[in-house]
Amino acid sequence: MIAGVVGALVAAISLVSVYQLHPAIRLEMDRALPRIATGLYAPEINSEANFAWSGGRVQISVPEVDRRVPWICRAAVINWRPASAGPAFVRVESDGNTLVAQRVTAPRETLTFPIQPHPDRSELRVDMAVSPTFRPGSGDTRDLGVAFDWIRCEPEPGRWALPSASVVVRGAVAAAAIGVAVGLVGLPVTAAVGVSVATAGIQAAALATGAAPYSPGTPPVFVLAALFICFCLVPVLFIETVLRRSLCVSARLAIVVSAGACYVKLLFLLHPDKLLVDGLFHAHRFEWVLAGRYYFTQLSTSATPFPYAIGLYVFAAPWSVLTHDHVALLKIVVCVSEAAAGVLLYAMIVRAWGDRVTGVLAVALFHLVPLPYVVVGNENLTNAFGQSAAFVTMATATMWTLRPGQIGQMAGLTLLATLAFLSHVGTFAVLLPMLLVAAALYYWLGGAALSGPARSLILATTMAVVLSAGLYYGHFGQVYRPQLVRVRDWAVTLLGATRAPDTPGGTPIVAAPAAAPAAAPAAALADPGVTTLQLGATGAFAQTLANIGWPILILAIVGAWRVWVRRVPDRLVLAVVAWCVTGLAFLVLSIVRPVDVRYQQDAWEFLGRVELAIYPAAVVLAACGAVWAWRAGIVHRVASGLLLMAALVTGARALNGWIH
Repeated sequence: MIAGVVGALVAAISLVSVYQLHPAIRLEMDRALPRIATGLYAPEINSEANFAWSGGRVQISVPEVDRRVPWICRAAVINWRPASAGPAFVRVESDGNTLVAQRVTAPRETLTFPIQPHPDRSELRVDMAVSPTFRPGSGDTRDLGVAFDWIRCEPEPGRWALPSASVVVRGAVAAAAIGVAVGLVGLPVTAAVGVSVATAGIQAAALATGAAPYSPGTPPVFVLAALFICFCLVPVLFIETVLRRSLCVSARLAIVVSAGACYVKLLFLLHPDKLLVDGLFHAHRFEWVLAGRYYFTQLSTSATPFPYAIGLYVFAAPWSVLTHDHVALLKIVVCVSEAAAGVLLYAMIVRAWGDRVTGVLAVALFHLVPLPYVVVGNENLTNAFGQSAAFVTMATATMWTLRPGQIGQMAGLTLLATLAFLSHVGTFAVLLPMLLVAAALYYWLGGAALSGPARSLILATTMAVVLSAGLYYGHFGQVYRPQLVRVRDWAVTLLGATRAPDTPGGTPIVAAPAAAPAAAPAAALADPGVTTLQLGATGAFAQTLANIGWPILILAIVGAWRVWVRRVPDRLVLAVVAWCVTGLAFLVLSIVRPVDVRYQQDAWEFLGRVELAIYPAAVVLAACGAVWAWRAGIVHRVASGLLLMAALVTGARALNGWIH
C-alpha cells in the first residue's frame, strides 16, 4: 500500500510538471494525424516539406483542455494551389467568434488566431473553412483547399495550463496499481517504493506529452498496467505454488525490472505520436495467416525476394480473440516476449556463477541497448520476435542439462529452435551457426561432462532445421533457384571448368570468363587512398558502437578480461564465446567481402541483425565488468557508476526517439 500511494502521488506530480513543459497541441504532418482533427487528408511528403491537404472544412476538436487560460493557435499554410484555382479564402472560427478571415496569396503564410478564455467549457474547438476548393486532376478526385505544414496551439506566453483531471487520474491509478503489484511480488518496502517512483516518473514522459493528453485511451495505460501486474505476479505465484520453490529477493527484482521496462516501452510504442512505420504491414500479414494464407515472400531493399517467416504471426494468433487492433497486439507480443527473454539472463548468470547482483544488473542493461529500440521503433517486429526466440533457445541450451535420454528437454529445445528459425530468415542464418559453435565448444572445452549435452544440442538443432524446412522453407523452391544458379556460376568460375555428369558423353562445360567489373560509383571513389576493407571496417565499427552503445561496450571489454582471468569454461562462458565467435565471423565477412552497390543496404541491415542476435553476450560481459569494478575500490566504483549512468542515458535517448 505504501508503494501504491507513493507511486500515485509521484505520478500526479510528474504528470502536471511534465505537462507544463510540453502543453502544446501539435498537428505535425510527418506522422498519422490524431483523431482530434478531421477534414485533413493523409499526410504526404516531397522534397520540400511534410504536408497535408485540407478539404473545404477542417475541424480541430480537443476535449478536456484548460480553458481558464488564453491559447494561441498558429497554422503554417503552403500555397501550392494552381493559378487556375485562384487564391484561397480561409475563415477560422472558435466559440462562435470569427478569428481569421483572409485571402492567402503568399507562397507560405502563417495564420495566427488567439482563443480567449472560456472557463465554463472544457473543449477547444477550431473550425476552418477554405474556399474555393479545386480538384488536381490526373485521376485525383479529392476536393482540395490548402496544404498545411503544421498546426499548433499552446497557452499564451506567461500563462500556465493544467492537464485534464482524467489524464492525472489515469496516470495516478496506473502508478498505484503498479506500486501495489510490486509490493505484492515481495520486494522490500524501499525497493518497492523505488520501482514505483521510477515507473511513475517515466510514464509521465509518455502520458503528458504530445497528443497523449488529448487522446483519451491512447496509450491504453490501464491495459498495460494489467499486463505489468500479470508479468510480475503470475511467474512468482507459479513458482511458489506449483513448483513449490522460494524465490529470493533478487530474482523477484529481476522480474520487476523486466516488467517495468516492458511497461515503459509499450507506453511509448503505443503513443499517438509514434510514427507508424511497418506496423500496418505486419498487421496485414498477420491477417493473411489468420485467414489461412501461410506461404508468402517479401522483397529486400535490393528487390531480392526471400521467404517471410511467420513464427510471430502464428504465436500471436491465439491472442487475436482479445482485440481487433492487430498492430497493437503484435507490438505487445513482441515487447512481452523480449521482456520474458530478458529475465532469463538472471537465471543464466545465477545458475552458472551464483552472482545475483550481476544477474539483476544484466537484466537492466539488457533493456538499455540501443539497437532493439531501432528495430522495434522501425516496427521490424518479426526480426525482434525472432531475436527473443533465439535468445530463449540459447538460454535453454545453456541452462538445461540436455543429458542423453532426457526426451522432454530435447523436445523443448527442438521446438524453441524451430520457432526461432521460423520467425525470421535472418534469425535462421545466425542462430544455426551459433548453436553449432556452442556444441563444438562443449566438445572441445567442456570435457567429458559436456560431451553428452553437445550431442543433444546437435541433434536438437538438426531436428529443428528439418522441421523448419518441412513446415515452411521447403515450399519456396522457385525463390531459391536464382540464388542457387548464382552460387553454381560462382563455383564454375572459381574452378575454371567442370564436367557435367548428366550431359551426353560427358561433354565438359567450360566456364565463361568473368565479366569485367562495372565502374564504381563516384561516391565510392571519393577517397582513392582508402581501401574497401578500411571503409568496411570503419563503417562496421561505427555501426557496432551505435548499436550496442559505447558504455556497454567498454564495460563488456572489462567483463571479458575478468572472464579470461577466471579461466573457468562453464556453460555460460561457452555460450558467450559462441555468441562472440559467430558475431565476429559475420562481422569479418561483412568487412572483407565485396558487396555490390545494389546490395549495400542489405549488407548493413544483415550486420544489424547479427548484432541484434549477439548483444546478450555484450550485456552479460558488461554486467560482469560493472560489478567487478564496483567492488574493486573507490576509483573503479566511480568509473563503473559513470558508465552505468551513461548507458541509462543512451537507452533513455533511444526510447525518447520513438515519439520526439
